[in-house]
Amino acid sequence: MRFELDHVRAVPVVDNDAESTAMLQRAITAAPGPQAVTSTTQSTGGEDFGWYLDHVPGSYARLGTWPGEGPQGDLHQPSFHADERALAVGVRTMVHAALAALAPPG
Repeated sequence: MRFELDHVRAVPVVDNDAESTAMLQRAITAAPGPQAVTSTTQSTGGEDFGWYLDHVPGSYARLGTWPGEGPQGDLHQPSFHADERALAVGVRTMVHAALAALAPPG
């Protein structure tokens, strides 16, 4: 029996495309409003989205799901509880981003 294994160490860096990031920022500003655009500290954790960006331009963004009270839980913890009101914000944002991406230039 014979096999071949290609082992790739590490996850590629998430390198957001400037044009995609600008389009996503406009979608956020149009959907939930300009107060929803914020920056966050860079994470040193791995993110699978980097694999996509190796093939197509795109932009990674985070959707806040903390209701504003109580402890802020980590996404990858069994005690994580998302404020489901964030889902509607995320959907509205992605609809605006899709419409902007599909709009004719100019």
